[in-house]
Order: sequence, then C-alpha cells, then structure tokens
Amino acid sequence: MSKLIITAAVTGGEYVSKAATPYVPSTVDEIVEEVVRSVEAGASIVHLHAKDPETGEPYAGDPNPVLKEYVDRIRERVDVVINLTTGGGRVGNPPERWDELVRERCRLGQEMMSLNMGTMNRWAEHPTGGIFLNTVDMIERWAGYMVEAGVKPEHEVYDTGMINVCRQLAAKGIVPEPLHVQFVMVGRTGILPTPRALLYCLDQLPEGWTWSVCALGRHEIPMAAVAMTLGGHVRVGFEDNIYLRRGVLARSNAELVKKVANIARELDRPIATPDDAREMLGLRRP
Repeated sequence: MSKLIITAAVTGGEYVSKAATPYVPSTVDEIVEEVVRSVEAGASIVHLHAKDPETGEPYAGDPNPVLKEYVDRIRERVDVVINLTTGGGRVGNPPERWDELVRERCRLGQEMMSLNMGTMNRWAEHPTGGIFLNTVDMIERWAGYMVEAGVKPEHEVYDTGMINVCRQLAAKGIVPEPLHVQFVMVGRTGILPTPRALLYCLDQLPEGWTWSVCALGRHEIPMAAVAMTLGGHVRVGFEDNIYLRRGVLARSNAELVKKVANIARELDRPIATPDDAREMLGLRRP
C-alpha cells in the first residue's frame, strides 16, 4: 500500500471563525505557525483560505494578496505542498470577478488548488446564499488555468455526479491523467459519510487516479480511518472539524493531524513526506 498523504486544512475555510473556536488561526503569523505544527505532526499538504485577521471570517475583498503572503511566509519556514482554494473570494466580489481572481491565483507559488466539481446546495447558511455556483464551463476554464500555470487541480467531489465531470475533464484532455480526486463527505446536501457511499464512489474512478477523503465533524476521523484501510489519502483540520473528541475543542490543527497519523502507524501505513507527496501526485517542486 502506498504511503499516506495527510492534508491539513488549517484555516477553517468559510464556515469556521473565532466565533466557533478561539483556536482557529487568523493572522499571518498564526497561520504560518499552524502550518509548521501540522507538518511536524505528519501533514505533507496544507490547504488554505484567506482569513480576516481579527475575526477569522473569510477575507472580504481580493484574497489573492493575502494568500500570496501566506505562501511566501510558509516557504520561509517549512517545506510543504501548498494547496489554495478556488472558492475563496466570493464574499465581497461579484460573480463576474471570480474568473479573474482564480486566474490570478494560479500564479502565487502554490503547487495545488482545490476545484469544486459542480454547483451544489450549501449545507449551512452563507453570506452569498444557498447555492455554491460552479458550472461546467467555469470548471473547464479554471482547470485549464491551473494546468497552464503548472498547478495540479484537486477535484472536490461533493456528490457522485461530480465524478462524471472529472471524467469529462480527462476525456477532453483539459487535465492530464491521473487526476487527484477528493471526496468531500458533507452529508446533508452531499455524499453521506459512510463506508458504503465511499465504496460506491471508488467504483466509479478510473484505474490509477489518486483520491482522498474529508468528512465533517464527528465523521472526520472515522472516515479517515476507512480511507486509510482502502489505500486512499485523508484531509483533516479546522475547515472540516474543530473537535478533538466529543465536546473537546482541538487546540491546534496539529492535534487532528497527529490523531490520524497515530491511526496510520497502528495500521502500518507509512506517512508521506512533502517530497513523497510530490512524487505520488506528479507535482512540480516550487
């Protein structure tokens, strides 16, 4: 079985702020320290959103200069694969600006970017409304921007139909195979966080593609363990879950990384270094 790639989604995404947990990093210094701790605990990839330094809410305005500062400061401190969101920047920016923001964001020095593979109903309230809009045309353009910039897309699959969109990208030659797919098992409006649902998803993937799992809240660690036993990779962190165990807030993303790393060791699954992850995913070194 291949080495386990652990991604740490350290910034809390769009739903986690200081109002949810005082431990979510918000300033540049806090985010850099969280990345360093997470890498020391076993993460080889970090996933980042731009955050308001005071509140931890999504950064309102152009997030690209903020993300660029994160990338530069992280590179000064630690070797890790950096994965930036394409979803950030919708708060405070009109839809006609999103395309330009994503194209600019492809050249901030990261190696990967997440890309949601379809339009979906949001599973929680959001300032932009109840729909997360990603049309097939948007997906194809943005994937093309990434490939042109030498950035590998991480294809975020929230429901099973999105696997077909991944296959279309490959069939059209927009993204070279093998693709890297992440199953985002949110429940509610998306894939249920169950082993049976994951097995169905895996049956739809072409041979040779790599894949990862993230699940929300109390499902994060159990579904990570399932993914490990099936040969997949995992994502943990405050974007998906803020609790170390029932009723106990995690004080750092590193605690969640350490938890899954310990499970991997008990399963005799070696943990990938950043260079291992680059080799396994076909990434360029920055």
